[in-house]
Amino acid sequence: MPSSLALGLAALPPGRTPDPIPPGCPWHELSAYGLPNVNWCEAPLCAYVNEPANAWSNLAYVLVALLIAAAQSDERSPLLRRFAAAVATVGLCSFAYHASNVHVTQILDFFGMYVFCYLLLLINLRRLRVVRAVAPVFWAAVLATTALTVGLVHAGFPIQAIVALLTLGIVASEVALYRRHRRARRGDGPGPGGYPLRWFLLSFALLNAGAVLSALDVSRRWCDPQSHVLQGHAAWHVLTALSLGAAYLHFRRFDTELCAA
Repeated sequence: MPSSLALGLAALPPGRTPDPIPPGCPWHELSAYGLPNVNWCEAPLCAYVNEPANAWSNLAYVLVALLIAAAQSDERSPLLRRFAAAVATVGLCSFAYHASNVHVTQILDFFGMYVFCYLLLLINLRRLRVVRAVAPVFWAAVLATTALTVGLVHAGFPIQAIVALLTLGIVASEVALYRRHRRARRGDGPGPGGYPLRWFLLSFALLNAGAVLSALDVSRRWCDPQSHVLQGHAAWHVLTALSLGAAYLHFRRFDTELCAA
C-alpha cells in the first residue's frame, strides 16, 4: 500500500478543474451537474472517450480481475471470493470517469475505490476479530463514505485524501496482524507457520510507484497533454492494477483463517 507521502502528493489537485465540456460534445449535458475537482494532464477530446489514455488504461484492472477469477478455484472464504469482482469494479468505475470526465462519474470512481479499500480493511478486521457480520458493515461503509464524498467535494475538501486514510487503515491493520503473529511465534521469522510479506511489500512498492507518477502528472512536472497513449495517471492505473493482483496473492494465504474467524 502507498506511503502517506506519495498519497499526499497524489491527493493534491492543481488549482483548477477541467474546462467545461463544449455543447455538442458527448457528456456535455452530464457536465451541467458539475466537473471533477482535479484536472489531470491529458487534454480531453470531444468524444465518447474523453481521455483515451486515462480511460483505456483501466483495462489493466479488468485483466487482473480475470486472472484472479481464474485462480479462485478452491477458496472457501466469501470475502476472498469477492476479490476479483472488487478489482473489476475499480477498473469499470474509473473507466466511466475518465471516459466522461464529469463530477457524477468521479463520484462513481470513488465508489469503486471504496469497494476495494473496504474489502481489504474488513478482511483484516475480521482476522483481528473486530467485526463478524461483514456484509452489512461493508455496504454501510461504502455507501456512507460515498455520500460523505459528495458533501465534502462541494465543500472544497480534497476527497483524494479519503482514499489515503483508508489505505493507511489497511496498512495499520496489517501491521497489527503481523505483530500479533510475531508475538504468538515468539519472534520466529518467516517459514513454515511464518508470516511472509513479500507479496504485500510488492503491492506497497507498485502502489508507491504509481502514486509518484500520478503526482507528477497532476502537478504538471511530467505532462504532455496531447499524448493519448502515455500519461502519468494512466501509468498509475497499470501499476495499481498490478498492485491489487499482488495484494490478492498476499491475502489468499488467509483463506482458512477467514473461514474460521
